[in-house]
Amino acid sequence: MEYTVSLVGNPNVGKTSLYNRITHSLEHVGNWHGVTVSEVSKKIMFDHNSINMVDLPGLYSLSVYSYEESISRDRILQRSSDLIINICEVNNLARNLYLTLQLLELDVPVVLVINMMDELRKQGKVLNYRQIEKVLKIPIVPMSAKYHSDVHLLMDVALDHIKTHGSNTVDLEYLKKLPIDDVVSIIGANASAAGFSPRWAAVKVLENDAFVLGKLCLDERQSAVLRAMGDFQARVAQVRYEFIDKITEGAISRSVSDEHHEMHEHEAHNVPLETDGELVADLKDKHVRHHNKHKESERLNMLGVSRLDKIVLNKYLALPIFLLIMALIFVVTFGLVGNFFTWLLELGIDKLIYGPLTGWLARINCPAWITGLVGDGIIQGVGGILVFLPQIVLLFFFLAMLEDSGYISRVAFMTDGIFRKIGLSGRSAFTMLMGFGCSATAVLTARGLEDDKMRKKTVLLTPFMSCSARLPVYSTIAASFFAAGSPFIIFGMYVLGAAVALVIAALFEKCIKPLKSGKLSFIMEMPPYRLPTAERVFQIIWNNIKVFLIRVGTTIFALNVIVWLLSNFSFTAGYTMGKDAKSILEVFSGLIAPVFSPLGFGNWRAVTSLLSGLVAKEVVISSIESLGGIEAVFIGAHPSLSALTFMVFTLLYVPCVATLVAIKKEAGLKWMFFSLGLQMGAAYIVSLLFHSIGLLFLLNAGLMTGICIVAAVAAICIAVLIGKLRGKHGCAYCNGGCRNCERRGRNNKK
Repeated sequence: MEYTVSLVGNPNVGKTSLYNRITHSLEHVGNWHGVTVSEVSKKIMFDHNSINMVDLPGLYSLSVYSYEESISRDRILQRSSDLIINICEVNNLARNLYLTLQLLELDVPVVLVINMMDELRKQGKVLNYRQIEKVLKIPIVPMSAKYHSDVHLLMDVALDHIKTHGSNTVDLEYLKKLPIDDVVSIIGANASAAGFSPRWAAVKVLENDAFVLGKLCLDERQSAVLRAMGDFQARVAQVRYEFIDKITEGAISRSVSDEHHEMHEHEAHNVPLETDGELVADLKDKHVRHHNKHKESERLNMLGVSRLDKIVLNKYLALPIFLLIMALIFVVTFGLVGNFFTWLLELGIDKLIYGPLTGWLARINCPAWITGLVGDGIIQGVGGILVFLPQIVLLFFFLAMLEDSGYISRVAFMTDGIFRKIGLSGRSAFTMLMGFGCSATAVLTARGLEDDKMRKKTVLLTPFMSCSARLPVYSTIAASFFAAGSPFIIFGMYVLGAAVALVIAALFEKCIKPLKSGKLSFIMEMPPYRLPTAERVFQIIWNNIKVFLIRVGTTIFALNVIVWLLSNFSFTAGYTMGKDAKSILEVFSGLIAPVFSPLGFGNWRAVTSLLSGLVAKEVVISSIESLGGIEAVFIGAHPSLSALTFMVFTLLYVPCVATLVAIKKEAGLKWMFFSLGLQMGAAYIVSLLFHSIGLLFLLNAGLMTGICIVAAVAAICIAVLIGKLRGKHGCAYCNGGCRNCERRGRNNKK
């Protein structure tokens, strides 16, 4: 038999982890909100049955507020699944069950999974899930998605439920507190015509759900009758939560083994469990205080609040701590550890592949152009990228630790205040930080943003965040010209990309009306801190290694061959080695090169490398390697400044083709071309400023230092003056409703 099973649940409850475990996939997961933004599916065989497993984006309710939530809602309403596996997290069970009740109101077949039971066991507690199962009358499977045995149990229960049960028409007692029958009598025919369950449609009408009301096509008479009934939106939420509180009361309790352990401890320390007198009263008082403190601590842990957050989210320390963490990551990745493994791999390629192979080709009298193609075009070009594999692995390892630990959510929280002032929100931080890995993948995650203008801005700004494909460019150039400080140079590139993105966001908000955001809201679930498992880390590393090697073996290999051939053959003289003739690329790139002369790298080799990088940014450095190396590209009076400016331009100019396709998909063709122009313009302007200021420093360091000091002082004075002027009228970024404005109003009246 063939069945379709959909995984549905709130964000960050472990849906994708469970999907990966069931289907043996490697879909991206993380300990933060909104990792899954599109539907993912895979067919598997289980117990001689073909099952199409579907992982849907997270949603809190069937009344949706974002694009990815609508994907899940539409899939559920289509009833195209034979079974819905609804995943809840044991630490947030009451809130997660709110969606469960809505699924039961819809009369769809549901199996409830209560995930992360291992975390409950660590707290010395147990879940009486039978208590909930008895009321909801659906199978409940308590499990931890990280264990294979639990997954097999879930699949057995799911298949049995599909085969032995139809739809779940559950008698939900709280619905009796609502005028469901009255609403059904009004909209019943419309609901059936729209393909909705009348009971569910009635509940959504009481919730004033715009989507359902639009589908029902009610006439004016029906709408007037419904309006006369009053507003039941808050009442619907109230009766659901009252019901949830009722069925979950006492469901989580201390384990019997812990109770026995406490009794043993009392006996061992000669402390009576029940006696009379002041001593016992004092002991009881202390016990109650300790118990209440322990309960409060557990409650905060369930909400994702930790003592560590008092430091990590401190308003003065949060940003410095984040920058320090990132700086340490770059020192380890591009310092002693990463450089050692890179040097080791480079030595192996040179001694074991390049030397023996080119020597053998020379001994058999192979034509010089073939020896050059194999040695310089393929081995040096492709090998020049492969040597950075250890550094890329280290970077992804640290990014995985930040994601799965829950720290990324804290970064979003602490940046929300800054982002809000430039028309973004903390949710944008998720997408932009993912840009450190792959810009194309990060752009796709922006569809989780509710505000359309903010989503477009985030899509346009994400490519400014330096992706991992640019790392070989930074590493090679920084190691050649700034060996001792290369980790800090590379870290500076990442900071510069983020700074440029924020400045452009501010300009969008002030100057471009189609991108000016409205009133923004930011509601985020703070996940608990978690330590990633070794298996999870290995999967992340292996998945990224595989993607990297596939790119090296396909795109980068092919482009290196093409670039080498075009740069070593001319239209008239054939192979140009030893001949006074210009190659095909030298002629073509030479026409464009003068445009880049003000930036310090106006030669055909540099331009060729940048053009090849339009396909994949790794090809920039492999092209440099196959065109003669760093020394042949960066020439002139100030090669180190030219190389640094080249890095800045590579950071900011047009992203790879895959990212452009992602931008077109998320924002449209018009905004894709706008992104092309924006990034080329920003790259040229910033690089020109960078090179010009660098030249002035080199020519007269003392004068430039004085100018910078004067400019800084002037900027501070202007900022203070603007603040004073704004203070007379109101606060910056405020419409006059904050406490400061009210206090000023009272003072002015006095």
